Amino acid sequence: LGGIAATVACAVTPAQARTIGTPYIQAHRGGSVVNGKPTYPENTMPAFRHSAGKGFVLEMDVKLTEDRVPVVVHDATLDRTTDCDGQVDAKTVKQLRRCRVDILGTEGNSIHIGPHDPRAARIPTLAHVLEFIKHERAAANIEIKNVPTDPDFDATDRFATTVSKAIRLSRVPQSQLIVQSFWPPNLTVAQALLPHAELSFLTLSAANTGGVTYASANGIQWVSPQWPVDAAYIAHAHSAGREIVPYTIDTKSDMAAAAANGVDAIITNDPTRARRVFHRTTPAAAPIPGSPTKRECRPTMARLHAPPIKNFD
Repeated sequence: LGGIAATVACAVTPAQARTIGTPYIQAHRGGSVVNGKPTYPENTMPAFRHSAGKGFVLEMDVKLTEDRVPVVVHDATLDRTTDCDGQVDAKTVKQLRRCRVDILGTEGNSIHIGPHDPRAARIPTLAHVLEFIKHERAAANIEIKNVPTDPDFDATDRFATTVSKAIRLSRVPQSQLIVQSFWPPNLTVAQALLPHAELSFLTLSAANTGGVTYASANGIQWVSPQWPVDAAYIAHAHSAGREIVPYTIDTKSDMAAAAANGVDAIITNDPTRARRVFHRTTPAAAPIPGSPTKRECRPTMARLHAPPIKNFD
């Protein structure tokens, strides 16, 4: 699988299957912050190129345009991150090409850049990013950003189907992909159309407790709770054969605490800082309470380093 090494753990307890070590690092919205400094526009090719070159998993969000083209952008509207305004689903993909992502960094740690600043970037289509992922042999965590709190929410399966089919059409090996969502029906669609991709259930802090139960009952490998979660929560997830990737962890103290509590991965805006922290931290095994259950037989991704490539602007 080129840049992906897969190891299979079958019919063994979570304590046996889980290797205690450095958590995998997922670059939130591409990883727009470097050592605390806003450096790249979020969810854009400059951020993805940097993080892929460093061997991080590329985390991203997908919305649909008016002409139903999947594009990589977090918000339902363009106002916060670009020099355009209005909803993403009110613009065609051609119209979006005129919009520049004119902030560096992301929510809570961003700076606005001027109209002629060369660090600005375009909103990429999902197809463009997937082509980059295939060429780079990167690992990615793709969020189907169809949630009831957004103004473009589609209660039918159409949104998730469009995104899942675009992923399948790209021919990126599904073993390199995680598909995540806060809205369970999106994951049901992805499970049917992308049977070899891993799935992740995102939860807000108020729903963190039920995330493990839902994931276990529906064959979802990962649970992605809002940070903080404690060692007991992580141990409960591991006893159910689930893996934990909390979001969004940006401070050194929280990174160290997550590793010490035994998380499997973290989602962070500052993956460079996370790597430095983890190199100085000895992650500890979370206690496994009660009688362990058998873990599902499935591949576990381990992203290997690959050199960066260019010409994907």
